[in-house]
Amino acid sequence: MFEGIINAIAHRDYFLGGAQIQIDMFKDRLEISSPGGFYKGALLGKIYDLRNIISKRRNELISSVLVSCNVMEAAGTGFDKISDDYKNADDKHKPYVISASDHFTLVFPDLTYENGINLSDYPDVEFVPVTNGSKYDAKILSFCYRLAKSSNDIASYLNISNSSYLRNTILDNLVKENYLIKKKIGRKSMYHTNKDMVREG
Repeated sequence: MFEGIINAIAHRDYFLGGAQIQIDMFKDRLEISSPGGFYKGALLGKIYDLRNIISKRRNELISSVLVSCNVMEAAGTGFDKISDDYKNADDKHKPYVISASDHFTLVFPDLTYENGINLSDYPDVEFVPVTNGSKYDAKILSFCYRLAKSSNDIASYLNISNSSYLRNTILDNLVKENYLIKKKIGRKSMYHTNKDMVREG
């Protein structure tokens, strides 16, 4: 966990306004998310082979300070240490990263949780019915639960058009009722499920 937090501090994209490093704990895992995808890399999606992720420093000054404070190694071996800690884990207990264009999440399965991690990208969710809600609410909240998504991403997932009705009525109502958190990442609005209001089923 220490290596994951140091990685997030050292390599997050500080130019993305309205975003922050986030740590979320669930019954089967812990997630550390930081703004910004892979630096100068095209890797997107879910990646289990942490050892093959090449360390590229986005923030040289911050990394140098952390190395001087002896909390980060110059060689960038954090992912190797994480892999070593999980070397005897089965497939449902393997750590992995989820990389999107705008953020990066490191997932640590709980080795004491016998059933292992739910490998579905879009979990079943439970929530109090939304006031003035739509038939799409459950799908949207599931889709945005683990990674923030744009209205275009959501429209594609629902197989509907990215219309003003989707944005101004359905999504804005979920934001207004506090089920979705809306943040500006550059010029794009991103939606992330509020885990204080929605939980995995």
